[in-house]
Amino acid sequence: MSEHKLHNDSTSTVSRSFYREGMTDGLPIVPPTDERIEEMLRGTDNPRDYVLGRLGNDDTPITVEQLASNAVMAGCLPTYMPVLEAGVRALADPQSNSIQFSVSTGGWAYQWVLNGPVLRDLGITHGSGPFGRNARVNRATARALGIAYRNTAKIYPGEKDMGVTGNPLKFSLFLAENESGGPWKPYHVTNGFDEEDSTITLAGPNSFIQWKSEPNSPEDVLHGMIKNTPPSMVGGEQQGGDFDQTIFHVLNPKALETLADANLTKQGVKEYISENSYIPIEEFQKGVLWDNALNDYHGKVDSRQVPQISGPEYVKVVAGEYGESQTNVVLGPSIGGPVTKKIQFPSEWDTLATEYAVEE
Repeated sequence: MSEHKLHNDSTSTVSRSFYREGMTDGLPIVPPTDERIEEMLRGTDNPRDYVLGRLGNDDTPITVEQLASNAVMAGCLPTYMPVLEAGVRALADPQSNSIQFSVSTGGWAYQWVLNGPVLRDLGITHGSGPFGRNARVNRATARALGIAYRNTAKIYPGEKDMGVTGNPLKFSLFLAENESGGPWKPYHVTNGFDEEDSTITLAGPNSFIQWKSEPNSPEDVLHGMIKNTPPSMVGGEQQGGDFDQTIFHVLNPKALETLADANLTKQGVKEYISENSYIPIEEFQKGVLWDNALNDYHGKVDSRQVPQISGPEYVKVVAGEYGESQTNVVLGPSIGGPVTKKIQFPSEWDTLATEYAVEE
């Protein structure tokens, strides 16, 4: 950081110092020396004082240099800078609602989804283990964005971050879509971008649930998507609040092929899920979910259930890959976004990507 002049490059010494000041996620960091920050800045054509956005409830600006410093701390390479810059723009977008899932008493995470040629350029894991169990770029990118938000907005646990239980996925929930693993267009294309665009998407879920689509008939997959989405995961605006809530379904390639072979489109799946998912009324009457959730349905609903998802636009479908296990994931509910930003690359990107490829 610019206010920290590092006279001792010892990783342990610097990590302890930054940790005591609340500037890390608790793990050791790479000391952000001037030389390392300068190297990180090779990944952008923006000047170091360029303001990428404003974060937190005080609208604190974050510059390219500040982002580069946090990226060094998290163990990033210069080639990650274009992704990080786009990620900051997503965090700064008011529609992301990032401040709420940063400071809320609920245990929310920053969920990132990457798409486009950047997956190939950076060698980002999007096959087996698409959430990046050991991949440096997956883990370091998510960590850097989390630390950058925390340090810029000064959101420290017990001060602004009031999460009661916390969330172990807070700075590590990073998914690269397996764009070759399914019959449908990838997420960014179905959301208005070109296939040759590289994008990063931000959402703010609080739960990560795995389930298996076995046997693997179309009915099994569709019913499994509904059955394994708990009542606390709702999609839409009927539950109150200023921001809509969305649910992400990450399906394995076999499940996707099964649905496509049944002549179902991605939109058709989303419509089926929204039309057939429900929550028993007694769940609301117990008072365990949102207050006044039934106000819009009084006099309209005679059955013993209410919609869990108010429309297909609140259901997101992404392709994953889990080998032969046929495992799927449900993420949600997200209380902001999703917000998708196009990644902008520096003029010497091809040279830079080739140079640092040997380090992956």
